[in-house]
Amino acid sequence: MRITLVLHTVGLILRYFAIVMVLPVAVGLIYGEWYNSIGFLIAAAAAALVGELFRRLHRKGEELFRVEGLAVVSLVWLVVACFGSIPYLWGGLGVMDSLFESMSGFTTTGATIFTDFSLYTRGLFFWRALTQWLGGMGVLALFLAILPALSVAGRQLFFAETPGPQEERLTPRIRHTAIALWSIYAALSLVEAVALTVTGMPLYDAVCNTFTTMAAGGFSPNPYSIGGYQNPAAEWVIIVFMFLAGANYSLQYLVIRGKGTRLLKDEEFRVYTAVVLGSALLLFVALFSFSSAPSPKYLVSENTIGALEEAATHDVVRHSLFQVLTIITTTGFATDDFSLWGDRALTIMLLLMFVGGCAGSAAGGPKIVRYWLIAKQAFRELVRAIHPNAVKPVRLGGRVIPPEVMRSITAFMFLYLFIFGVSVIILTLYGSTLITGITASIATLGNIGPGFGAVGPMANYAHLPLVSKIVLFLNMWIGRLEVLTVLVLLQPSVWRTATLRERHRRLPATSRS
Repeated sequence: MRITLVLHTVGLILRYFAIVMVLPVAVGLIYGEWYNSIGFLIAAAAAALVGELFRRLHRKGEELFRVEGLAVVSLVWLVVACFGSIPYLWGGLGVMDSLFESMSGFTTTGATIFTDFSLYTRGLFFWRALTQWLGGMGVLALFLAILPALSVAGRQLFFAETPGPQEERLTPRIRHTAIALWSIYAALSLVEAVALTVTGMPLYDAVCNTFTTMAAGGFSPNPYSIGGYQNPAAEWVIIVFMFLAGANYSLQYLVIRGKGTRLLKDEEFRVYTAVVLGSALLLFVALFSFSSAPSPKYLVSENTIGALEEAATHDVVRHSLFQVLTIITTTGFATDDFSLWGDRALTIMLLLMFVGGCAGSAAGGPKIVRYWLIAKQAFRELVRAIHPNAVKPVRLGGRVIPPEVMRSITAFMFLYLFIFGVSVIILTLYGSTLITGITASIATLGNIGPGFGAVGPMANYAHLPLVSKIVLFLNMWIGRLEVLTVLVLLQPSVWRTATLRERHRRLPATSRS
């Protein structure tokens, strides 16, 4: 592998990432947080310096091998999380806690270390939300859109970062596709920010919550998440935009371009909509059955709103739909301490943690399309058990899915569940209860954020031991990059094959023969 070329590409991105890190300084100055803004300037200077050093390691950009593209993507996400942790260090968090919070932001996980929100500045909360917004559409997708120098390696980088089992582009050029996706992403963010402001949410909170909604992230500047605002209108706005964040952004772009029928014809979108509505109905019934009283009741954590509270039917509908969307889209917001809702409701939400949104969305998790294709493959095998010679290919939206795609889906699901299982074992060995180990593992691997038990929606991850935090840190990184992007680099044969290929490429034609 051409390490110098990989580091050169990472350096190009780091130099411009340093500019992004200056944005929270402006917010800090607006609110008079002079001292705390120094941390962002230190981080920006460090990123710019290292980026320039990396850039100088290679003279010019070249087309990346596929494995080199995977290495760049994996390394960029790890490096930006490291530099993004410097403001948290300056704010008083420890090294591992700062890395955890930073990785949780960029991967749009929303699992927090913060215990007392009053200890941190508005500039730091803005940075926390901004990291999720950057990570929602993809750090590399942003720089592919704005840096012509990366266009030579654009295809390898874009598809290594983009979630989903199939490669999809909107335009012939990858850079134009990245621009199109970021345009719809920014436009929807602007609309949501305005809508939240209209509902009465303060402008600063509206911007931060918009960043984390569109990114399916869940970091809110309010310690009690969205429930802390006690604003039903804002909750309905967020419900709409969480649904959009969990849908394929490419389809939404086509709708804006006048191809609205593509959305209704898309098989995955129809399944996604059905799962959301069906799950919300089941959760609604579970919340009604949770109380034996004539009117529906649900528990509210004492340290947030109060005690056992009665709710009208429309309130339960809102809570059900909100919580289903925040879990399935892996956003991680909360309007209530849902860990107290009873076993029936928790079972529904635990199952949703293993689902995820649509491919090409900001949502994490395995994605609905993978489950849908696996179900089709299973049905195909049932038919072939009766009719062995039947030719029945797996199709999605009228297109035949190639066997290699189905193999990659099978490999992904096995590795995903294997990492989840190993994570649960390690967490329980280091003192977590089984329910905490299970939900913390899937909440970080699926980039969801809150779990149940000691890591519930009104709790945090600060109390976990160091080893558990390291495991969950790796979970967030691996889960955001769809598992295979990171794990493929652990194969010795990958490095050996790349080295031999590079040697062969540099030999004269006569020597090769």
